[in-house]
Amino acid sequence: MSSGGTPSEQERKAKQHDQAPGGAQGDDPEGELVGDLRGTPRFFEYWNRMDAVNWMGVRIVESADGRALARFEPEKHHRGAGVGGRAVTGATQAYIFDFVTGAAVSSLSHGAAPQVTVQLECMYHYPAYDPPLTFEAHVQTAGRQIVFVEATCTDCNGRVCSRANAIYRRFERRIAPADEGSAATDRTE
Repeated sequence: MSSGGTPSEQERKAKQHDQAPGGAQGDDPEGELVGDLRGTPRFFEYWNRMDAVNWMGVRIVESADGRALARFEPEKHHRGAGVGGRAVTGATQAYIFDFVTGAAVSSLSHGAAPQVTVQLECMYHYPAYDPPLTFEAHVQTAGRQIVFVEATCTDCNGRVCSRANAIYRRFERRIAPADEGSAATDRTE
């Protein structure tokens, strides 16, 4: 603290530098997530606060060391596939795979490295009828920029309903968005 009892500019910058997660999936606007949160509920709660995750109804319940686990209780509007239209749609499963694989990748850097999905491939093996569904992702290999992830979706009986393979690219810093009305560029902030 500075002599006046308020944080100095240097202390504020150090806190901002230590904030996690700050990945491409979003920011920490409240500044609540500070320090090494690997494997802590606060790290994956960051993901659960994201509108895109909680809107779907999925919950990230674990995320550490290149692994992430999510639980999903599908509702009527998530269904419509398979025999009789009771199965969770493939689009819903792909959406959740994108987030659970992203949470696994983000856990490697404690959310500090921005990342984007480069490729997501989903294979459907059995209709996903019986909730809750469990989505589990594991990083297979990770280089400085490219990360390969495998994931599965199982029903409450342990049956594998679908699998996914994902490729992510990590960046050292965020890419600045293009000005409105202009073509996107690779400018950095």
